[in-house]
Amino acid sequence: MLLVPPVPFALFHGLLVLWISLSALCQEHQTFMPSTLKVLKGSCVTIPCSFQIPNNENPDLDGTCIAIWYYRKNGAFTEVFRSSDPQNSEIKGNFTGNLLKKDCTTTLYNLQSQNSRGYRFRLNCDVLRWNFDHQTSEISVEDNPHRPTLTPPTLKVKEGTSVSLECSAPATCLFLPPNLTWTPGLGEAQETLQENQDKTKVKISVLNFTASHLHDGQEISCTAVYGKQDGSTESSVNTSLTAEITYSPKDTTVSVSPSGPVQEDSNVTLTCSSRANPAVKNYTWYRADEGQETLVGTGPVLHFKASKDSGPFVCQAENEEGAGCSNSTQIDVQYSPKDTTVSVSPTGPVQEGSILTLACSSSANPAVKNYTWYRAHGGQESFIGTGRVLNMKASRDSPSFFCKAENEMGSGQSNISQIEVQFAPQILSSSDCTRTVNQVNCSCEAIGNPAPSLQWTLDGLPINHSDKSTIKNGHLNGICVSFITMSQTQWKDQFTLLCGSSNSLGSDSQRFLFYSLEAETAVESQGHVILPVFIATIVGLLVLVCALLVLVCILLRVIRAQKIPHNLLQASDNTSTVAEDQLPPSGEGNEEPIKAEEAIYANSNMLKKPHVTKPSNTSATNSTNLPSSAKNGKEDAGKSSEEKNEKSKDLVYTTVTWRGKGQKEIKDPGDTNLSGSSKQQEVKCTEGGICRDSVSNAVEMGNIYDNVEPGSIRKETQCEYAQVKFKDKGDLQK
Repeated sequence: MLLVPPVPFALFHGLLVLWISLSALCQEHQTFMPSTLKVLKGSCVTIPCSFQIPNNENPDLDGTCIAIWYYRKNGAFTEVFRSSDPQNSEIKGNFTGNLLKKDCTTTLYNLQSQNSRGYRFRLNCDVLRWNFDHQTSEISVEDNPHRPTLTPPTLKVKEGTSVSLECSAPATCLFLPPNLTWTPGLGEAQETLQENQDKTKVKISVLNFTASHLHDGQEISCTAVYGKQDGSTESSVNTSLTAEITYSPKDTTVSVSPSGPVQEDSNVTLTCSSRANPAVKNYTWYRADEGQETLVGTGPVLHFKASKDSGPFVCQAENEEGAGCSNSTQIDVQYSPKDTTVSVSPTGPVQEGSILTLACSSSANPAVKNYTWYRAHGGQESFIGTGRVLNMKASRDSPSFFCKAENEMGSGQSNISQIEVQFAPQILSSSDCTRTVNQVNCSCEAIGNPAPSLQWTLDGLPINHSDKSTIKNGHLNGICVSFITMSQTQWKDQFTLLCGSSNSLGSDSQRFLFYSLEAETAVESQGHVILPVFIATIVGLLVLVCALLVLVCILLRVIRAQKIPHNLLQASDNTSTVAEDQLPPSGEGNEEPIKAEEAIYANSNMLKKPHVTKPSNTSATNSTNLPSSAKNGKEDAGKSSEEKNEKSKDLVYTTVTWRGKGQKEIKDPGDTNLSGSSKQQEVKCTEGGICRDSVSNAVEMGNIYDNVEPGSIRKETQCEYAQVKFKDKGDLQK
């Protein structure tokens, strides 16, 4: 190994100073400018330039100095710009430097393709002149502007990250710097003009924004727009990048198939979709129910049968960056009314007769169309009204109701609603008493709400449970029952047992009247006698009515045959006669006269007719064979038949006197001169030329006139015959 002896420090220092001096000597005449410049055709170019001369020449750098730019071609020098005469230079321009400060910066205008050269600088002063040939700036005139540069060239960040993108483009012409444009406009952009190390200028635009899932996959570009000397512009080819933003699932949605309304129990398919970077890894389905979520399945697709409880559904999508949920999706499931219920107002117990408001509610899709109300009673239902709300009076007999709700899909029925109806007590007819020789047993049954209390009283005094009276109370199927047993020692000849029932709404009572055994026996015996007599009386009256009806029918037929409806008011020309062999025998005058209550009178309806005047007096109808009823029996003997006929016209009604078996003669209670006859006579009346039985006439009158009162004819009276007397108008006034 060759060992190099150490170099003394003084020697090393001297060599360093020498090297620096030689370097300074070699660089005494230098220019500093870009080696290459690219410029848009028709635009300008600014050549940043500075120079250096030896120190001993600095005094020669004075105000006489000018800057000259030239290029060298085929060994010859061609001047293109002179700072002292820029308008007449080959390439017009503007000298912006300061030669006294060794600044030779110059701008050349409107460069064209032929101006692409290697340009050099010459310092020209009165004393000092120097061509800086060792440094050339190559200017390239191009048809297209510079393409900007993006920093960073790629973008991959997480959502929510702050991003700063930088776009830069060379500003070769300081008078016409480029305009930088971002696409899309994601935020505020700040522009600056910065200087490079070679003194060239660059336009920089910085875009700041916050990364969002909306930027993912988006192309972000920057474009440089350059101006030309003629006022036109030229845009560069943009520089772009594609943003890659990682984010949790977004825009999570649910699609339904079929999309329209579906019927209950039909098949439904739900599909979940979401946008995420990276892609969704897991799908989860939930049913949202009143703020609670219930897991119902996984995967992007969910199949199920539609029901009224189907949904709303929520889908959750998940990846490495997080999770995202869809909005609630409601399935339009159509179904018949469900969960039909009845609400009652007022809700508490109500008194009978008060107004109740019943409201029916139901869940249905489509909505309920018809509400119908029914009353439930004993397993039967009866219609009572329609409408969602029903107003009615409370009743103890119908406290149960239900409603039916109906739509296009079907109907639903509520449960039976029981209403507590309060009412005052009522003792039932089933309450009863039985009596034996030794005791009395009674039962009292009552209904009421609130449940009534039962109390027994004997002749107005309360009865309590004792050794003489046993009382048992109870309830059976909503009926309050009380049983009482009383021993014989408590009995009187006559006593009253009363059952009283009461509650907060009222009271009711039932009396049981008891007699002594002897009195009861007498009542029963009397009943055995009266019952047959009563039955016989009824049968006799029925037979009599039937006979009268038959006679009336016969008489009416005769009247129709004669077609003389008004002849009933006229007497016949023939006088009525009584056969002597039909008169009762004489010698029986000692028998009791007929009683007044045995007479039957028939009152004429004809008195009510307008053309019939009220009779002025009352006299018996004269007949040659009938005893006179006047005070002097001879007054009527000489009258002619014409007068008789005139009197017969005044006949209005008839008096009928019934003859019993034990009676020998017939007397009119109103006729004191009526004499008995020894023979039974049949009184006949001729009317309209037809001879009829006087009794038939009387029966007919009983049908025509208002009332036929059989008077007080007793059932046991047996009639043999009747005496008929016609009353005229004159008799009526008496």
